Amino acid sequence: MAAGLAGAMAAPNLFAYVGLDGTLTFGASTYQNGVGGEFNALTTGLGSFASFCIEDGENIGQPPSGPYTYTINNGAVQGGGVGGGANAIDPYTGLPMDNISRGTAWLFSQFSAGTLTLDTGLGSYFDVNRLANAGELQQAIWYLEDENNGVDNGYVSLAQSALGGLTLAQVEADSGGAYGVVALNLFDSNGNLAQDQLAVVPEPTTAGCFLLGLGALVCCQRFTQKRSS
Repeated sequence: MAAGLAGAMAAPNLFAYVGLDGTLTFGASTYQNGVGGEFNALTTGLGSFASFCIEDGENIGQPPSGPYTYTINNGAVQGGGVGGGANAIDPYTGLPMDNISRGTAWLFSQFSAGTLTLDTGLGSYFDVNRLANAGELQQAIWYLEDENNGVDNGYVSLAQSALGGLTLAQVEADSGGAYGVVALNLFDSNGNLAQDQLAVVPEPTTAGCFLLGLGALVCCQRFTQKRSS
């Protein structure tokens, strides 16, 4: 790990640092819709779960593929294709980072819990039309994250309504780690940035304290120690 973290940027998207928290492999998915989720993620640190892309402009290998290394983070490194989207700086790469939106965090938390409805607020996302629903949910996530292929569809409206009638700007605002939803910043075997994925971090965990504030100092020290090893 120390050898992998040493050195400086070697190319525009190539980093000597290639992920701190684990590895991720994509399995084949029944509900992958085009170039978006659902993707079946198999990780060393967070178990197995279905995920969605945060970014539209980066790539992963067509599943099954991997392994990728990942870092748990607040948002997508170099994310945001339409309006830029960047609202933070990634502490590890120094690149602009688009933090996960409040709307995305709510939608993905509902999906992960198995309680997400159809975009009307009725029925279940997990019905016989799940493949089509996955495509619509992916487009909503991309829209909320300012990505190029995002669509302001019923799932965007559902998030606004469920969160108390928030404005679009409010549901696009930084989630602040709400619902335990995090970004997994992916890196391929050469250290290049790959398409970041959504995940839920169970509490309490070290990664969770990194995102939720009270334990931020402790967790930042952990990452700093790894980077300086």
